[in-house]
Amino acid sequence: MKKTIWAVCFSVIFSLALLPESTFASSSDISVKLTNYIGNKSTLNIEPSGTYKLTGSDVSSVARLGGASKYDTANAATSKYWKNPSNVVVVNTDAYFADTLSVIPLANKLKAPVLLTEAKKLSSSTEAQIKKFSPDNILIIGGTNSISSAAEKTLKKYGRTKRISGKNRYDLSKNIAAEMGSYDQAVVVTGDVYTDALAIAPYAAQNGYPILLTKKDSLPSYNLPKKVIIMGGTSSVSKDVENQIKKKASVTKRITGSNRYQISANAVTSLGMDASKTVAANGTKLADIVVGSNIAAANHMPLVYIKKSETPADEASLFKTKGTYSYTLIGSANSIADSVKAAYAKEFYLVNGKTYRIETSGGKLGVAGINSGKTSFKAVPEKYSTANTISIDGKPYLGNMSFTAESGKYVRPVNENIPFEDYLKGVLPNEMPGSWPTEALKAQAVAARTYSIGKMGQTVADTTAFQVYGGYSWYPNATAAVNGTKGKVLTYSGRLIDATYSSSNGGYMEAGDEVWGSKVPYLVAKKDTKDPEISWSLTLQKQQLPAGLDMKNPASWWSKTNEANAAQLNGIKNWLMKNKETNASSIKIASISDLSLTGKTKGQRAEDAAVKVTYHVNDKSKGYVMNKTASVEVKASELRTMIGASSFKSTYASASGNSSQITISGKGYGHGVGMSQYGAKERAEAGEPYTSILAFYYPNTALTNY
Repeated sequence: MKKTIWAVCFSVIFSLALLPESTFASSSDISVKLTNYIGNKSTLNIEPSGTYKLTGSDVSSVARLGGASKYDTANAATSKYWKNPSNVVVVNTDAYFADTLSVIPLANKLKAPVLLTEAKKLSSSTEAQIKKFSPDNILIIGGTNSISSAAEKTLKKYGRTKRISGKNRYDLSKNIAAEMGSYDQAVVVTGDVYTDALAIAPYAAQNGYPILLTKKDSLPSYNLPKKVIIMGGTSSVSKDVENQIKKKASVTKRITGSNRYQISANAVTSLGMDASKTVAANGTKLADIVVGSNIAAANHMPLVYIKKSETPADEASLFKTKGTYSYTLIGSANSIADSVKAAYAKEFYLVNGKTYRIETSGGKLGVAGINSGKTSFKAVPEKYSTANTISIDGKPYLGNMSFTAESGKYVRPVNENIPFEDYLKGVLPNEMPGSWPTEALKAQAVAARTYSIGKMGQTVADTTAFQVYGGYSWYPNATAAVNGTKGKVLTYSGRLIDATYSSSNGGYMEAGDEVWGSKVPYLVAKKDTKDPEISWSLTLQKQQLPAGLDMKNPASWWSKTNEANAAQLNGIKNWLMKNKETNASSIKIASISDLSLTGKTKGQRAEDAAVKVTYHVNDKSKGYVMNKTASVEVKASELRTMIGASSFKSTYASASGNSSQITISGKGYGHGVGMSQYGAKERAEAGEPYTSILAFYYPNTALTNY
């Protein structure tokens, strides 16, 4: 059973102003600021179940690597990831696209950037980039029809050159594979299109697999390793070729797709690649794809294809399931529109079941390892449903969850816009045990609904300062009670009442005006024969400080002494500092000589209290002053707050003492106004329906629909 507050004091002061019925008709949901189960923390762990996304300003990291030309794009991209590489690879993407299909794994093995050139001469911007890199070796891919001897001559000015070519594209792929050395697996892909090979190239490169090109219906003559991945459907690599491969090696996987975008996404999912960080290129721009594949391979990221002005459905689904939060876009706005870039920056999907750490730093908010410096962001489910929940430090919630940096140092979630009846399902088992009788739960449901319905459309606390809300900590009986009383509220003269309640009234209900000063006809004092009159007691030691203190050297004991009832006496010390010792920097209670509870309210509770104490004070101007005495005279309810409502459970109490201690004994738990939860339980077990329970605790009210 979830932690419940039924045994905790409900002594919060509620406004007794009657609410007009129109106050709760403007909205059907409510938001909840979460503090009760979370506290004030600089970090919180969240975990989605189902489909959630994080939204906000720049929650995702999106970088564009592009230039005025494809050569400039290659230069800009490689400048980001390479400073002084020993090796550089040069290719031509104009007329001989096949030269690029097998080069990425070899470039990755050489830790080399791939640069682009024209066929007849070395492009000027590429020459400037190579000069800046100052490599030892320059690898030229393709014959002289691809990259001329004149271009090679220029390249020789900047490093040792080597050319890998072949009589055809298939031969070239075999020669590139031979340059890679030994390998135990390879990728076989069509040599007729560039999209299949370059989509899988980052994966092949990261694993040291060469890419071998094949014709659709016949396998070129080359040696194959023991294992092969086929990239492409049977329209690219036929079943006959697959059978030819199987005579030499085992086919571990065939990756297919109905178009370039689908096969790009399928490569990532089929190969189990991490796509939290992704390189994206326009699927129709060969040069951008070559550059992107090179960047992706070097940084252990996948490459995916997108369109200029939109994300294809397969890629959108991939980003969702993989939780992509970092995008490296290859190419200028002519390749990938700024609108696409902006859309990626605004949201990312959280991976189902993965834990994320929300943290504050420097007064700002962030997700560890993903972003920082945010003022706020929001986790939003794909659909409001019990199938989509988000857990915060292990406690699940439904719906939207916003996060801000409160006071610059605490992560503060707000569960936003919860359907009101679902909010009550999260309240009820946290205000009354969900295992209690159904009729008691129904009475509590009506009281909770009546109390909070006027706050629809607003943000409320999840503590006893309002009502304790446990999120999706639903309990079957409690949920049934909410559903069984749906829309039911209590009114007096057509207006909502303040349906206050407490854990136990000790056998006698208190009048509302005795606690809050405003008299209303439905919060009256009267005997409750069904309340179990739960007894309790609290003991305070008269002597608080040990004997034999060195009064000449109080500094020797001031920080070491342990007051017997330190927690209970903090409120008294605060009262003394506020009312008696306004110049004090600290106070220590030495002893309590007497404590009395006097007077009697309409509900048989103590009205006034007096405590006589001896104390030592550290006066800011006089220093330590010992053995001062004072009488703290307050309302009994105020003394209860000062000592602590969880130990001084109710003012339905009396005090007694002996030579060494004072005992406060009482009955009940809470202010005693309105419904007693334990009393409701007893009445339900005795066979009373919830309507009768409500009529007893809120006389003269009407049960109606809102």
